[in-house]
Amino acid sequence: MSDIKLGVQLYTLRDQCKDAAGFEETLKLLQSIGCDVIQISAIGDIHPEIVAELVDKYKMDVCVTHKPYDRMKNDLDALIHEHDLIHCDNIGIGAMPGNIHESFEGVTGFIAKCNEIASLMKKQGKQLCYHNHAFEFEVYDGKRTFERLIEEAPELHFIPDTYWMQVGGVNPAEYLKKLKGRVEVCHFKDMRIVNNAQRFAECGTGNIDFDACYASCKEIGVQYIVIEQDLCYDKHPYDSVKIGFEGLRRIAEANK
Repeated sequence: MSDIKLGVQLYTLRDQCKDAAGFEETLKLLQSIGCDVIQISAIGDIHPEIVAELVDKYKMDVCVTHKPYDRMKNDLDALIHEHDLIHCDNIGIGAMPGNIHESFEGVTGFIAKCNEIASLMKKQGKQLCYHNHAFEFEVYDGKRTFERLIEEAPELHFIPDTYWMQVGGVNPAEYLKKLKGRVEVCHFKDMRIVNNAQRFAECGTGNIDFDACYASCKEIGVQYIVIEQDLCYDKHPYDSVKIGFEGLRRIAEANK
């Protein structure tokens, strides 16, 4: 197998993680399918020490989180302490807040603040990471927003999302190569077409070329790949995660 560690983004299981009991049940389920890597995102209002206790109890490696941008600006010391509790060095922004991505000037201000936050985090042993959607591939003043993030925020790392890259009109496997040395965690999110419309799919059951994406992840130094599925449609999220995690393991085995 590759040295890349495989895991699950808990956003897929957000409705199952609304309280401590649900969070524990979810970790127990993941442990039972052989998963020991998680990204914490969109869980309920669970006390950080309880989260840390359960992470340790089920021996989970928290590879990254998604946390509110406002907390990064206004509550950074507490946020860093919470990440110390769960032994996690990567703190992620799920998306640019509000509509600031809708103008060149809005993106400029966001990048300036990210540079400031990333510098403060680095001094305390943490890393600021950014998760893309499709809007980062819009062009303002002749420049894609994603390109500006790469070029103008040199200490910013990325949590690239294969589904949203494809929606944004780029080849995920090729675009990943632009991010060499700046990705610890990659989201393998699959896409299928149903009735002429794009839909989320369990990893390995859709149309994205994950063999090529996996090769790119190895090339650029990715440490973790986690599955994510925003909507599970006609399946329980637990079932989708089981299918998707097994699909991810097959992809890893085929490309070790």
